[in-house]
Amino acid sequence: MDVLGTLIWIGILINPFLAYQTKNVSLYRITLISFTVFLATWGYGVTGGAVVPFFETAWNVLLITYVGLLLLNSYFVGKRLVPQMTWFRFGLFGLTGVGFSQVWFGLSAGKWGWSSFMNGDVWMMGVIVSLLLLLIVTMKTLDRRLEV
Repeated sequence: MDVLGTLIWIGILINPFLAYQTKNVSLYRITLISFTVFLATWGYGVTGGAVVPFFETAWNVLLITYVGLLLLNSYFVGKRLVPQMTWFRFGLFGLTGVGFSQVWFGLSAGKWGWSSFMNGDVWMMGVIVSLLLLLIVTMKTLDRRLEV
């Protein structure tokens, strides 16, 4: 599995735990239900089930919804653990993640050009890298708070 696939699976599997840490029961239930449906539909598609175009569209909508829940849960957990977290700082993490994903795809393709953000690999890697940066900053802030 390549690096992008590994990062995507890390993001997918950590989302229910992030939702639990938000301490918001309804958000946790929505995330858990979408996680279960996401894994069930993914498993159905991988095992060779007959995939109609509607199924493909529904799966893509579910993936986008799930990534949106991942972003929302990450923000709420970051806000709970680091009260100084603002939407502006969260947006800066997002822009940094998109920049890293552009550099990654530029290096892997061997040619430097702006990849379309609508490319699924680019935006998914941008989201995952942004959340990893958020996790690093959150853990660093918590570590500083524990040392004091």
